[in-house]
This record gives sequence, C-alpha cells and structure tokens, in this order.
Amino acid sequence: MAITQRTLNSIKAAPLSKVIETLGGGLKRVGHEFLTQCPWHDDTNPSLTVNDQKGFCFCHVCRNGGDSISYIREVKKLGMREAAQMAAEILGVRFETDDEDPEVTARKAAEKKAAIAANEAKQQRWRDNLHHPKAGRIRQILKDRGLTKEAAEEFGLGFSPNGFFEGRITVPIYNHSNQLVGWTGRATKPDQTAKYKNSSDSDLFQKKLLVFNEPRALEAAKEAGTLIFVEGHLDVVSMWQAGIRNVVAMQGTGAPEKFVLERLARSVKSMVLCFDGDAGGRKAAEQFISVGGPMAMAGQLNINVVTLPDGQDPDEVIRSNGDLYHYIASAPSWLDWTIDTWAAGLDLDDGAMVTEVERQLKQLIGQLKSTALRTHYIDKAARVLSRDQKEAENLVRSWGTRESYAEHATWTPREPEAIRLAAERRLLRIFVHRPEQRDNLRPMLENVQNPALRWLCERLKELEECSVVDLTPHSVMAVVAVAEPHYMQQVRTLIRPNVQIDDSDGVIAHLQEVVA
Repeated sequence: MAITQRTLNSIKAAPLSKVIETLGGGLKRVGHEFLTQCPWHDDTNPSLTVNDQKGFCFCHVCRNGGDSISYIREVKKLGMREAAQMAAEILGVRFETDDEDPEVTARKAAEKKAAIAANEAKQQRWRDNLHHPKAGRIRQILKDRGLTKEAAEEFGLGFSPNGFFEGRITVPIYNHSNQLVGWTGRATKPDQTAKYKNSSDSDLFQKKLLVFNEPRALEAAKEAGTLIFVEGHLDVVSMWQAGIRNVVAMQGTGAPEKFVLERLARSVKSMVLCFDGDAGGRKAAEQFISVGGPMAMAGQLNINVVTLPDGQDPDEVIRSNGDLYHYIASAPSWLDWTIDTWAAGLDLDDGAMVTEVERQLKQLIGQLKSTALRTHYIDKAARVLSRDQKEAENLVRSWGTRESYAEHATWTPREPEAIRLAAERRLLRIFVHRPEQRDNLRPMLENVQNPALRWLCERLKELEECSVVDLTPHSVMAVVAVAEPHYMQQVRTLIRPNVQIDDSDGVIAHLQEVVA
C-alpha cells in the first residue's frame, strides 16, 4: 500500500518552513531562505538551510538534509508512512494511498479533523471547569497531592461535572503525533467504581497505541538519554514538577505492544521502569520485560528496573523527600532484576521449584550473545540456586562450557519502507546499467519516493532528453560527481556497483509489484 505520487508531490510543493515551525524549530530568514538548527547533529549554531521553493533543507556541517518527510522522520523518529501522514496533516495536503478511493480518504481525514476539533473544544471547557468557584474541592485534591498550578496548566488537567467522566479529574491524552485523542478520568470520591476511567476505544483512542506524555517526554529523553516508565498519570505530572521530565506511562494495562516499544526506541534506546513498590508494580515490570526483554537481548533496547520502597509509588517517594534520583540512577539491568526477583521467592528446599527456576534461567541466560555476559550471569544464577560456594561451583560445571544455549535467530522481515527503498535502488541500478530494460522500467521512475533517488531520476530524464550521446554509466557518474555531497553519497554506489546486477524476469516482476 504505497503513498500516491500526487500526495508526495503536494507535500514537496508545500512550504517546508511551515513543517519546521509547527514542530517547534526556530527560523531565521536569510534572503529567500531560512536558517534553523539541524536535527541530524548537535547543532548549537543554526546550520540547516531551508529553501521553500525547492522544498528542501541541507546542513552545511553534517551534510544531511531532505524534504519535509525526511525532516519529520529525523525529528520524530517515525517511519516513512507515518512521517508523510504527519507532513500532510501539517500542510493541509490530502493523504492518499494507491489502494484507497481518494473520496474515502478525504472523508476519513475530514472526520478525524472534526473529531479532534471537538475534543479540543471539550478539553477547553473541562480546563475552565477547574477554575470555577464550585470546583474548590477538586483543586484541594490536587493541592493535597502536592501538584502546583503550573503543573496542572502544563498537562491540561480539568474537571468533568457530568457525562462519561462525571465527577472526575480529566487528564488529556495525546497520541505520538501530539493530537488530542481522549482522556483518562481520575476518581475524586470513594464511591466511584474505578479509580481510573479511560475514553472508550475508537478510531482515535486506541489504548494499545498510546503512551501518556510521549511527545513531551521524548524531547526531554533526547537530552537525558533515557525514558522512564511509571504506572500512574499523576506520577508523571509529579515527576515533571520535580524536574524529571523524561517520564511516560503506558495507557493500557498488561504488556506493551512490541511496535510501541519499537516506535519509542527510534528516539531513545535506554528505558527505566520505575513502577510502584508493590505486587502490582512487580507484575507490571514482568509484563514489560516479557516484550522488552527479547528486544534487549537483540540489542534494540537497554532496560533497567527500579525497586522502590515497599508500598510506595514515585509520587509518594517525592512527597516524603525520598531520593528518587538515587533509585533511578542505581537501577539494575532487567536481567539482574529478574534473577534477584526469582531468588527472593525461591525455596531451596523445594526441589521442583529449584529445577524449574534453573531451567528458566538457563534458557534466559543462554540467549545472551556475549560470552562474558553469559559467564557472569551463569555464576550469578549458580549462587542463587545453591546453598554454598561448593554447590555453586558444581552447578556452574554442570552447565558445561558456558556456550550459548540460544536457538538460531529467526528471520525478521524488513519494514515496508525498507523493502521499497531497496527496490527503488535496484530499479535505478538496472536502469543505468542495462539499456535494454529501460523501456520496461521508465514508467516506474515516476513512482520513486526516496528524495535522493528521486533527484537521480530527474537527472536521468534530463540526460536522456538533452545528451547528444547515449546515457551511459560514465555520463551519469559525471552528473553525480558534481551533486550535493549528501546526494552523491547515497547514489554513487548505484553508478559503480560492486555487486552483480540481476535483471532476471523475477526481479523485474518484483520491482513492478513494489514500485509501480
């Protein structure tokens, strides 16, 4: 399901400066262009040139750049499709795919826009309610929790006197694109059946896709280098107020969705679980690890787990003047935490339990790719499972040579955008080096989406139209040699390939399926 060329062209034709400004980038006009900070490197002195006429930006320091989609992908760490959809929403461009009727696409976009506008109007009413003279009891509840007016304003806390969230403090929920999609209502009276109540699931509000405070926290996480997970929304607010800004909460209960963690990992790979110091918090950590652990084993994430004092949540630690920073900074890795947790509940006199824990530990540790790490954790596991040092040494020997017990890694299919990029590169390589295939491939050039490859397509068309000699790899090389460095780096291997060029019927059919 590809994005239509009309959508891509419309995004390209719209002002890139509007996208940058909407995403919080400051712009300084210099003649017909703008200067702003480059998102591709740590840019203290703005070095990214933005040209609205060309729909392109380029950094003269790190030599990176691109169009609106490229900019959004780097700033928001999104995939191609998500970035294109965000660009279309910012620029007022109709987002179309090749398998959907344009009228249906337009109707869905209009319905989504209207629903978000209705949410924003409702949010303003509920925020205003919090300041109403009759809402003194609600303001006192927030005050008793130590929340300041500044924090309440920052997170848009409100109050709903009636309706679905009757008698509840309302906490607005924004998706990863920073669109208001729903609320969580916090009970204010003992007789309310549930402490928290969420908006009903809909096309906009899907709990499994949502992470509370994601857009705000990811900005802080870029500087802090970590993203902290807590259980409660008001814990997030309390920690923000205490100066810990890189904090989020999962919107739903249970294990997070893998693709949500993958989305977050595009921005920050180090994650700290700071759940409540009770059985519920331990269960939440175990559920998170059930999804995040294999990703950590594969090198996609780093996970550490905080152990708070019994019965306390992060907000209570802060209000009791506890050193929450210390708990976070000293949090062990998820694997250490897992072994320690199992050790705490292990009865060494229960042979069946010891055998089962040993089996699970052997399976878990065996997945580690590093020999040094496997050795370390085998030694640790042996101490946990043994009564004394001699017994531990015997157990270590029984585990053999400490070689990995991991099964062979399973094949993971590439993301659709990666498949398309590879196909577009192969298309252009064949086009340049196999003249006999050009008539078959030429119509597909119009569908190429990658900015650098799109640029090469335009140069190939110009060469065919204007050159007095046949288009050859040497003539293309001459053009690429004077291109902007960031383009030259991406396309030069297509002109002088160091791999065999396969233009068999199956390859051409695949290109027609992916690119055409």
